[in-house]
Amino acid sequence: MQILRRSAKTAAKFVRQSLMVTAGAISLLPGCQTEAPGGGGVEVSATAPAIASTNGLRARNGLPALVPLKASGLSTIPKSSSILNTSEGLVQLAYAARCALPANRSLTLSDANGIKHTFTGGIGFAPEWETSSCGQTCQEWVSACLLAMVNTAGVHVPIWLDAEHSAVGFGQSPSYPHQEGAFFGNVFLSSPSANFCAGRDFLVSPVTGRIGSEQDAPPYSDPYGTGGKCAGNCTPSDYPNAQDGFKACSGWNRVVTVWRQ
Repeated sequence: MQILRRSAKTAAKFVRQSLMVTAGAISLLPGCQTEAPGGGGVEVSATAPAIASTNGLRARNGLPALVPLKASGLSTIPKSSSILNTSEGLVQLAYAARCALPANRSLTLSDANGIKHTFTGGIGFAPEWETSSCGQTCQEWVSACLLAMVNTAGVHVPIWLDAEHSAVGFGQSPSYPHQEGAFFGNVFLSSPSANFCAGRDFLVSPVTGRIGSEQDAPPYSDPYGTGGKCAGNCTPSDYPNAQDGFKACSGWNRVVTVWRQ
């Protein structure tokens, strides 16, 4: 049976007059094709289990420092938390829920004014975080996913994610031929670790606001030096997917590899 995922052209947006934040729908339905709100997206079959998504999370100088993420369950976030009461926090939480929860799950929380905000799942790196503590594995997967979503210009462009995780897997798409890079770290730590390395094509038609282009104070750095490559520093995925991405980088074992158009 074929499994298809669709990703919205528009992901989470800053709250203005709306009372709801939605983390960019990515639906998962067996044997059929769906259209996410806003249209667009890329189909992913069971034989190519990587995920197509969109980036656009605008982050500068420490994605985690702006509105710190807590390891306690998402459903337990108090109404008074800054992450629920600032536009930046709501966007960050929308992306965190999108990374952590699967597409068939959503979370509704109220802010200090009693306004309800709904955050929709999309990928499923850490579904346990909805109701329980996010341990080290959870933290590193969510961190890698969040870092992969960053666009310092706030521009939404489609990307393709590969990872050694059952919700994602490895596999390439001809629609996403350029290996941009890999992301890894832990932004939950009191001294956050936010890292990337350059993929083989990161300088090929670089996207505004993403690695390979000029970025405005990005939240991550390349531990291998300017333009430091993933190849030679990271462990590739296992055969037969060794060309698809990386499974470990300098002791970090939760790595998300990004491909772009």
